[in-house]
Amino acid sequence: MLRLVLIAGMSLLTVISAIAQLTKFYTIKDSPEFDTVDFYLKATATNCLLKTLEADNNPLTIYGNPDLEKINPSFASKVINRTCYSKLKLDEYSSSGFGDSFTMAVSRSDKDNDFWKVNLNESKIYKLNLIYGFGNADVNLTGSSVQRVKIKSGSADIVVGYDKDNMNPIKMDTFYVKADFGSIVARSMELSRAENVITKIGFGNVLLDFDDVLAEKCNVNASVGAGNLEILLPKTGTPVIIHIKDSPLCAVKIADGFEEVEKNVFVNMDYEADAENLLSFDVDVALGMVRFKYTD
Repeated sequence: MLRLVLIAGMSLLTVISAIAQLTKFYTIKDSPEFDTVDFYLKATATNCLLKTLEADNNPLTIYGNPDLEKINPSFASKVINRTCYSKLKLDEYSSSGFGDSFTMAVSRSDKDNDFWKVNLNESKIYKLNLIYGFGNADVNLTGSSVQRVKIKSGSADIVVGYDKDNMNPIKMDTFYVKADFGSIVARSMELSRAENVITKIGFGNVLLDFDDVLAEKCNVNASVGAGNLEILLPKTGTPVIIHIKDSPLCAVKIADGFEEVEKNVFVNMDYEADAENLLSFDVDVALGMVRFKYTD
């Protein structure tokens, strides 16, 4: 199912580009007063595309074609200590917020006609906090300098990641994803240069795809409730250690070639404790499924 989400998310690019005209709603003009953009997005029920656009000289440009009888967009920004804090809210008039994910799940409505496109550029550093209720989102981080990204899905299907051979120009301190009921596919994770990856799953599904050899250390901390976590690893070249905290009600599957060096601690053939590109996992699973597989 997660691979179907990947295909669906990638097709969102085509769908949005096929729309007759997106209206420019909000813009942050470039200024020497700030070098970092801290962008917060909360979308109750829309389809969203975020990507870097080289032709856009503005650090943030937002387009959309919402049904304004149902969606109430609002935007604000301010500069503090060389950071531009920007907040976009795409709330339904009838929405009471994200406090009760179960209520959102049973009250889903069709939002196929609501599209938003957020353009970043290459000149600033970005901190992203993206919250999606329903719909689809494609978060393409290629070309932008992302210091931190946090993505939360109520019941949305989200694809986030990088195009092949396009690494984050700067180190990322934290890559955070949370899936309550929705699905999140994080592709080409090795290109994020994230020092820390945090994954929290309620009843949803998350795929972390490390599809090539890492160049730097990365620590992955995952908590799985009743959902599913799938992790894709390169078969050779990346030293990996996995620590599992499980329960009798969960299922854990480790890829072939790993050795259990002590109870619930697994290492692969490339493992070295002091390796410069060590990929380490701490996974706590209660009722769900965790699966480690190879990319090929």
